[in-house]
Amino acid sequence: MARKVTTILSADLLNRDVYRIRLLLPESEQAGAEFKAGQYLDICLPDGKKASFSIASAPEAGRELELHIRHMPDSEFNDSIVQHLLHQPSVEVELAMGDCTINLDELNDDQPIIFAAASTGFSQVKSIVEHLIASARKNPIHVYWGARVEEDMYLEALPKSWAEHHANIHFIPVVSEPDKSPGWSGRTGLLPAAIVEDVDDLTKAEVFACGSPAMVYALLDALEEQGFTQSQMKSDVFAYAPRP
Repeated sequence: MARKVTTILSADLLNRDVYRIRLLLPESEQAGAEFKAGQYLDICLPDGKKASFSIASAPEAGRELELHIRHMPDSEFNDSIVQHLLHQPSVEVELAMGDCTINLDELNDDQPIIFAAASTGFSQVKSIVEHLIASARKNPIHVYWGARVEEDMYLEALPKSWAEHHANIHFIPVVSEPDKSPGWSGRTGLLPAAIVEDVDDLTKAEVFACGSPAMVYALLDALEEQGFTQSQMKSDVFAYAPRP
């Protein structure tokens, strides 16, 4: 795990509280960062505090790294991170960590891949899907993005574009509070119910669960009732919030 000083290229507000942060590795890193799609990095503040964020860019992006960070002003620590990224020219990062990655060498051509993202968990999904696209893989890919309201899907146009340009990719947005999303005509409810409703055969599927422990374990429980096993699911939650 290496610590590097990155240049802060931009910090764009994507909706009311999520920033897309673009970082640039030093020129010495011409080949780009050595990380696997789906891994995360630590932002290291000058006071020594660290915070982990999924890398939203694919390894193919080279020296540029992308992060999606929700701003929570009531959290002094979170606010200090966002303020640093908004107002400073550079930031130190340590990368890369995490086992929620995909092994293309072990992936069968017809193996379905299901992504379940909640909130900024989409950043991890973005990295892996863009890696699959760059690798020209044609596996059936289903991207579920669950949010309380439509506005929380801060990059909704991107997975829609994936689905429009790649016949093997399907995007299913799910809103849990449709009464607060005027004009919403898509799927409603919770992610686990939507996935169970859609998928008839889970025996070969690989599932990436990117969200809170509550969401991940609710999804695992729902899928296990359909004959699914935890060995078929990948999530960082299993490492940082294991069940007793």
